[in-house]
Amino acid sequence: MVIIMNLRTDFADELIRKSSRDYHKTSKVYKGVKLTTIDILKDKNQFNKEKGKYISIEFKDLYDDNSRKSISKLLIEALKSLHVIKKDEKVLIVGLGNSKIIADSLGPNVADKVMVTNHLFNVIPEEIDDNVNKVCVFTPKVMGQTGLESADIVKSVNELFKADLVIVIDALASSSIKRVNKTIQLSDTGIAPGSGVGNYRKEISYRTLKSKVIAIGVATVVEANQIIKEFDVNFQDDKYNLILTPKEIDEDIEHLSTIIADSINKYIHKDFLTF
Repeated sequence: MVIIMNLRTDFADELIRKSSRDYHKTSKVYKGVKLTTIDILKDKNQFNKEKGKYISIEFKDLYDDNSRKSISKLLIEALKSLHVIKKDEKVLIVGLGNSKIIADSLGPNVADKVMVTNHLFNVIPEEIDDNVNKVCVFTPKVMGQTGLESADIVKSVNELFKADLVIVIDALASSSIKRVNKTIQLSDTGIAPGSGVGNYRKEISYRTLKSKVIAIGVATVVEANQIIKEFDVNFQDDKYNLILTPKEIDEDIEHLSTIIADSINKYIHKDFLTF
């Protein structure tokens, strides 16, 4: 999580406050869903974010089938802009988070819905479609459950699997209650597990894994202070140190995890659209 002038957020587009040579921004709207791309151009920048590409997908309705299809279309488009999957590439899906805490369960829920194929290449190789790539799925849980850094566990698994691409999914924090469960962010800069709730851990990135990394996150929580500041810009009291999430979080996580998992499946396996 980045903190600039009392603004607490994981989202690059929420840090943009004025024109700068540090970044380039583009936006488009498709059937009511907005896609914004932020290219941070310098290693040392005013946002304290890694140099790279950050893509946010904003939507208003998770419960409408047409809206979910539009979100998925843009999500697949965003994934392809970050990395084009080649034939025979190996992909490791990492679902970060704690499945016992609903607001932090996005990663494990997505992992449960992604199609695992790696073992099939050994078990039934003659039945594998040419459009299918090798996919492994892994959920390292959290340090409080394992006693180990998630990044270290992921690194060990990747040393065994040797993925060409690692896709990491985690919960994020937004500075606005209006974006909670309504914004997906993708980036090619990696991720620090737990940063969405201010619990900083070792990063998972190309630097640590030596594999291409795409991070996918959804704003599932917001700090109480940020909600108050959103409606009262003069509020300065930080004593309300609470992390909040909507009451319908369980339904939202189900929809979000399905959208993300289906999009990942379609992104990895060319023309393989039926699951």
